[in-house]
Amino acid sequence: MSKTAAKAPAPASEPAAKPSPRPKPFNTQGLAYSVVRGPNEAGAWYWRARGPDGAVAWTGWATREELIRTYRVFEPVPAPSLQTIQDLLTLWLAARANDPQLRASTMETYTKHARRIVDAMADDPASSVGSETMDRLHTALVKRGLSPTGIQHHKRVLATATRWAIAEGLLTPRVLTVPHVRVIIPATRNHTPSEAEAAAVIVAMTGEDRFAVSILAATGARVSEVTELRRSAIDLRGGWLHLDGKTGPRKFPLVGELRALLAPYADGSDARLFTRKGRAAPARIHHQLVVTCTRLGQTVFTSHGLRRMVVNRILRSGMDIKTAAELMGHSPCVMLSHYRRVTQEDRNAGVAKAGLGEALGVPALASGSGHSFGHNS
Repeated sequence: MSKTAAKAPAPASEPAAKPSPRPKPFNTQGLAYSVVRGPNEAGAWYWRARGPDGAVAWTGWATREELIRTYRVFEPVPAPSLQTIQDLLTLWLAARANDPQLRASTMETYTKHARRIVDAMADDPASSVGSETMDRLHTALVKRGLSPTGIQHHKRVLATATRWAIAEGLLTPRVLTVPHVRVIIPATRNHTPSEAEAAAVIVAMTGEDRFAVSILAATGARVSEVTELRRSAIDLRGGWLHLDGKTGPRKFPLVGELRALLAPYADGSDARLFTRKGRAAPARIHHQLVVTCTRLGQTVFTSHGLRRMVVNRILRSGMDIKTAAELMGHSPCVMLSHYRRVTQEDRNAGVAKAGLGEALGVPALASGSGHSFGHNS
């Protein structure tokens, strides 16, 4: 009888290694180190070092022992003399550039705002920044055609840079506030231009800005619908311009000057109609309309003004409201409430067409006819 060989005992499984405890924060060389996440496969932790002002000075992977051995030191770059507002904004932008939590698009916006502020008051002393400075900046930016909201943003950038300089000990403390203002669009921004006014502005514009505004004036489309157009939207064979906005896709007839304007670009490709860097963005179109109107000395209007102008034209032509609303991508209620502008000429034309104010031609009552309302006593 064969004996069964004894099986060797299975090796005991090794206990799982316990995760390393999270290192405690520590301070050294004027920096405060703390762990953000980790550890990685090499046993290192992701650290963040902040300076006395709370700004991030360094981030990276390391063990606590490596950091303690090296005591990574960051020598601050000596700040140049802070004399003018240009110096102030240059230093502030340099400090913000080291913030890893700041998005690139936000930094780009800050840089553009700072450039406009410098153009307006570069040599003004930084030590004098206060309410009077904000008033002068406001006036300068109005002359440059900025919107009320844009002006408010620029003032906040200057105020933020000033507070940073005060916290860094570069400027003496002072009270500086930019109160939150509910921006109310001036009445001039609600102007509906006449066809002559719109034509004058288009003639005074150049390049893709003029091209975009010409399409707006011919179609009454939303500015975002026009700036996002692609060449494939131009259908010469079918005779349509395909628009796509917040109320969905719709078709606008390609007739007359609009067809001639767009025909050279109707190659059926998916390329954008506006190709310059940044393209004809809605904000750029708004800015160019404001600047051009101001330069011509006429009442300022925007792309919404051109949309109202087209609504007025089609309704005055006698087109029924339902068709007009579908053409403009609106409900009849919205179109009449927000885009139709009734002028005195409209009232006069309506009265004349209806024949109001004229005698109804009721024949005069014959003498002695009718009922006697008197009572015999």
